[in-house]
Amino acid sequence: MDWERIKTFIDEHKTYFFIGLACLMVVFWFEVKKSNSNENINDFNDESTELLQSKKDSNDDLTDKTNSGETKTERIAAAKPKSVTCDISGAVNHQGVYTLKSGARLNELIAAAGGTKSNAQLKRVNRALILEDQDKIHIPYKGEKIKAEQVVESVSSSTSSSVSAEISDNKDGQTTASNKVNINTANVAQLQQLNGIGEKKAQQIFAYRQKNGQFKSIEELKQVSGIGEKTFVALKDQLEV
Repeated sequence: MDWERIKTFIDEHKTYFFIGLACLMVVFWFEVKKSNSNENINDFNDESTELLQSKKDSNDDLTDKTNSGETKTERIAAAKPKSVTCDISGAVNHQGVYTLKSGARLNELIAAAGGTKSNAQLKRVNRALILEDQDKIHIPYKGEKIKAEQVVESVSSSTSSSVSAEISDNKDGQTTASNKVNINTANVAQLQQLNGIGEKKAQQIFAYRQKNGQFKSIEELKQVSGIGEKTFVALKDQLEV
């Protein structure tokens, strides 16, 4: 091999040689830069994918919680009764049992019963009371002795009693409790608490009161069919008006 000729050729064409070498370096530099760019893009895509997946998981969790909350609300709504059935008696035009929408107030029940009579006593009646299913309402007459808590008998109340105890003030300002049954306010079930009074006699007492008005005295009870002197003597210590 003729090295002299090769050396002479390189010397004559060294300008082109350096230009070619520079071009190769530029091409190499672009390749390296392109490779780094691809790696950065891949990293960015991975991070974006992870971020999107994280947001999706969060949305799924939120949806599950929302659905769970909606299901719980639906269960509560389904468990709540849509209506209430109550019994109303006393100074109303049409005594009886009425069914109203859930959340109805006592004033609506009174309206359903045809309103109050002219001799109704509303001083102790809370007409804004929200009714509960199976409530027993008694609208008192004027002059009728009745406590505010006797107006409404609720099955959900642990303090309600079949026989109401009348509380009265004595001259010394002290209160005394009586276990007597008020024959002007007692319903059929309460009248049956009296000794010797069954369902039939209790209904007769109730019917007499509805027809003739309130008893003026306990002795008037003897006017009821089936209540003789002997029965009255056995009952009189349990009665009051």
